[in-house]
Amino acid sequence: MSTLVDDEQQAPTWRSSPPTVAAVLVSHDGATWLPKVLSSLAGLSHAPTAWHSVDVSSTDGSAELLRRSFGAERITYAPAGTGFGQAVRLGLSELPRTDWIWLLHDDVTVTPGTLAGLLDEATRAPDVGIVGPKIREWPSLRRLLEVGLTISGTASRETGLETGEPDAGQHDWAEDVLAVNTAGMLVRRDVWDELGGLDPELPLFADDLDLGWRANRAGHRVRTAPAAVVFHAEASRRRVRERSAGDPPHFERRRAEMFTVLANVSTRRFAWQYVRLFFGTLLRFLGQLVERYPEGAADELLALRSIYLHPGRLKRARQWRQRTARVPHEDIAHLFPPWWLPYQHTWDTLVETVRAMVRPETVETVGRRTYYEDTEDGEEIELDAGPSIWRRRPWLTATVLFTIVALLAGRQLLPGLSGGALLPAPSTAGGWWELVLRGADDIGLPTLATAPPYVLLLALAAVPVWFAPELLVWALLVLAPVLAGLTAHRLARLVSSNRPARITFAISYGLVVAAGGAIDQGRLGTVVGLVVAPIIVNVVLQLVAVPHWQTALRLGIWTSVAAAFAPLVLSMTVIGLVLVLVARRRHEELGALARQLALSAGVAVVLLGPWLVQRALNPWRVFWDAGLAISADPSLPSAVLGGWSGPGSAPGWIGITAVLVGILALLPALTRDEVRWAWVVGLVGLATAVLGYAVTYGTPSGASGLVPTLALPSGIFLGAMLGAALLAAEELEFLPRRLTIGLVVLALVFPALAGLHWVVRGSHDPLHDGTVGVVPAYLVDREGSTLVVRGDLEGGVTYVIVRGAGEDLGEEAMARSSQTADDVRTAVDRLLSAPSADDVQTLLDAGITAVYLPDADEQLASRVDAAPSMQPSGSESPTSRVWTIEGQVGDTTPETTWWRIGLGLVQTLTWLLALVLTAPVRRRPEPEPFADEVEDDDVNGVLA
Repeated sequence: MSTLVDDEQQAPTWRSSPPTVAAVLVSHDGATWLPKVLSSLAGLSHAPTAWHSVDVSSTDGSAELLRRSFGAERITYAPAGTGFGQAVRLGLSELPRTDWIWLLHDDVTVTPGTLAGLLDEATRAPDVGIVGPKIREWPSLRRLLEVGLTISGTASRETGLETGEPDAGQHDWAEDVLAVNTAGMLVRRDVWDELGGLDPELPLFADDLDLGWRANRAGHRVRTAPAAVVFHAEASRRRVRERSAGDPPHFERRRAEMFTVLANVSTRRFAWQYVRLFFGTLLRFLGQLVERYPEGAADELLALRSIYLHPGRLKRARQWRQRTARVPHEDIAHLFPPWWLPYQHTWDTLVETVRAMVRPETVETVGRRTYYEDTEDGEEIELDAGPSIWRRRPWLTATVLFTIVALLAGRQLLPGLSGGALLPAPSTAGGWWELVLRGADDIGLPTLATAPPYVLLLALAAVPVWFAPELLVWALLVLAPVLAGLTAHRLARLVSSNRPARITFAISYGLVVAAGGAIDQGRLGTVVGLVVAPIIVNVVLQLVAVPHWQTALRLGIWTSVAAAFAPLVLSMTVIGLVLVLVARRRHEELGALARQLALSAGVAVVLLGPWLVQRALNPWRVFWDAGLAISADPSLPSAVLGGWSGPGSAPGWIGITAVLVGILALLPALTRDEVRWAWVVGLVGLATAVLGYAVTYGTPSGASGLVPTLALPSGIFLGAMLGAALLAAEELEFLPRRLTIGLVVLALVFPALAGLHWVVRGSHDPLHDGTVGVVPAYLVDREGSTLVVRGDLEGGVTYVIVRGAGEDLGEEAMARSSQTADDVRTAVDRLLSAPSADDVQTLLDAGITAVYLPDADEQLASRVDAAPSMQPSGSESPTSRVWTIEGQVGDTTPETTWWRIGLGLVQTLTWLLALVLTAPVRRRPEPEPFADEVEDDDVNGVLA
C-alpha cells in the first residue's frame, strides 16, 4: 500500500522532458494476436524512444508480421527454447541505453495512453523501480486479470481479485505491490542492470514475481499504474498457444512458483518453507490422485523432483539474490497475502464441490479472495438483482427447503442415536477401525470372523469426525431423505429434460425413504440401500449406452457400497442385469456389455470378500441389513404399497397414488419403451418384496424365524413407479391442458401426503438420542460378560451375551466361535430347564459372570435361582433380576493374529483403490480456440 499520498497528487513533470524508453516485444507463434497488438501499438499517444522485436522460432508467420511492422533491422531471431528473459536481453543488446525498458508480449494490446500512464506513476518518486499496468482480459476487455501480484507461502500466485471480477474502477489507485506482470512492465534500466534482469532459471512462469521480489529487497518500489490499461490473452497460461519444440513442460509453472519462493524466502524461514513445500506438494499429489486428476498430480511430482533433486541450483540462486538484498524481509511482509489465504481457497473449493452436488447444472467458479484493503471510497455499484433465486436455482432452493423439513422432522433426534435395529456408534472412529483390523474383543464370546464390510466404509467416512462418529450415523439417518433426493435428482438429469418433473421426482423419492419407517426403526442398511439405488441405476444406464471398463468399475463399487449395508441390493442388481442382457441378446455390443458386467461382478466379489461367502452359505440372510436382526411384521398389501409396517411408517394407502401414476405412465406411446424399463426395475423390487414376505432367516447367534423388513424392495418398487412418471412427463406438453393439470395434481398427491405424515409425526421411537445400556450400570465395569435373557417359558426365550454396556454398531454381525457358541447355547437351555454345576461352569469358561433378566418371568427366575453358584444381586428396576456367578472366569479374548491385521489392511487399500479408480477423471483443460468475443469497432472503442 502506498504511503506517499502527496506524491500521488502531484502532476507529472516528465512531459516537459520525457525520459527515454526502449520497448522490447517478444513473440513466439503469436500470429493470432499480433495484428491487433501491432495496430494498438501504432496508436500510442506517447511512443517509446526505440523499438525492437524478438521472434522465438515462430512457425505461424509471426516473424513476417513483425518484419512488416518494424522493419528487418528491428527484429532478432532467437532459437527454440529461448526464455522470455533471455529474449529481452537479446533485444536490449540491439538497442541504445535508455532510462526505462518497456516489456511487451505478443498477446497484449495497449490503449493510446498506456505508456503515458506508466510514466506518470514511474516518475512520481525516485525510488520507484518497476511499474505495471492494470490488466484486463482479452478478448472480453472488461474482466480484470491483475492489478499487481503476490505469492503465498504455498507457492500459489495471488492477484487479490475474484475470478471474472469486472472492472468498475474499484482498483483505480496506485499502490506498492510485490510484483507486476511482465506484460506491459516498465522497468528502470539501472534497476534492471543491478538485478541482472529476469532470472534464466525462470524462462516463462513466475519470472515477474521473482523480479518484483528482488526489486523490493533491493530497496526499489514496485508500483501499479491503474491509469495504464492493457488487454492480455494469457496465451501461455491458458494454453491456447500452439506448443512447439523447446517449450517448457507442463509442470514448469508449478516448478517456477516453488523455485521463486525457496530462492527468495528469508534465511530464518527457509528451513520451514523447504519442509512445508515438500510435504505440501506430496499432499497435493495425493489429493489430485484421489480427485482423479492424474496430469495435475504428475505436474506436482515432477516439479518436486526438479527442485529437490537439484539443491545446487537453489543454493546458487539464493547466493545470487543475497548480493542485492538490502531490505529486511520484515519491511516488505505487508506485500504478501495473509497466512490463511491458501486455506480459504481450500474451503472455497469444498464449497464449490458441495454446490456442484446440490446444483450441478450451473456451478459458478469460486474466485480468489481479495486481501488488499480499499484505501479510497469508491462509488457504490448498483447491480440488477435479476430473477428470484427460485427461478434461477430451483433445485438448490428445493434442496435447502427439503433439508429444513428433514431437520424439522428429526427435531426429537440428536447425535448419539440408538434404538430399534440401530446399535450406538463407538466413542471414536477408532472403534470401527479396531473391528476392521483386530476384530472385536468385547462382544461377549470369542470370534475369528472379520468385520462386515459396512464397518470399513463407516470407519473411512468417520475419519473427519474421528471423536464424534455418532454425527455420521445421525446425518445418514436424519438427512437420509435429502441424500436420496440428491441421488435421485442426478439420475433424473440423465433421463429427463423437464426440470419441474425432475424436482418432483427427486423430492418424492426422498419421501419414499421417510415414509417407509426405516429411519424411525433405525434400519441404517435399508436407508443407505435406498440412497445408493438411484446411483446404481444411473451407472447401469451409462454402461448400457457406452460399455467401458471405468463405468463397469463404478457399477461394481456402488453396488458393493449398497450391498455392504443392505445385501439385498446385490441380489436385485444381479437379477436386473441378467434381464438387461436377455433384452439385448441380439445387440451388436452384447459381448462388450457382458464383459463389462462380469468385471462389475468381479469387483463386487473382491470388495465384499469373505462376507459375501457367509451370506451365500445362508441365502435368506440377504434380508438382514446393517444393524440388529429384528423381526418385522409386514402384510402382503404393504409389500405392494411400500413395505410400510412398524413404527414410523406412513399408512399404506398413501403409496396407491405412486402406483397409480406409474400405471398411467404406460399410456403415452412415445415414451412407453422407456417406461417399460422403469416397470422392469419396479417388478424386480416387487417380486423381492413378495419373496421376503414368504421367508424367514436366522443369525449366527442362534436367533431364527426372523421376518424380514420389506421397506427396501418395496421402496425400489415405488421409486420405479415415480421414475416411470418422470419419463412419461416428457409428453405432457402434447396433452390437453385440463388432462395435464389433472395428472400433475395426481403426481403431487404422494409427496404431499407422505411429507405431511413425516413432518407431523416426526422421526422418533424406537429410535432415540442417547445410548441406553443393555445391562445395569454396575455390571458394566465387572470382569466378564453378561448373559441377557428375554421372554418366558411359554412364548420362548431369546438371549444375547454382551460385555460392558453392550455392543456397538458393527459388532452385531461378528460371528462367534462356533464351538463356544454351541456349548453356551446348550448350557443356557439346560440352565432354564434342569440346571447343573457343569452348565454354570460352561458359562464361566465362556467368560460369562452375570445373568440379567430385564423383564423377569417368575418361572424363569426360579429356574435360574435353582442353579448352583448363582448369587442374586441388586437390580435397577422391580421387574428385573440379576445374578452373579462365583468362580474362575475363563479367558475368552482371542489373540490378534497377523492375518487379521493383514486382511483388514488389504481390504482398506482395496476399497481406497476402487474409490480412486471409479472417480471421474479430470483431464488437463483443453485450450479453447481463440475467438474475438467483440467486433472490431467495439475493440477500437475500448482502446480509444
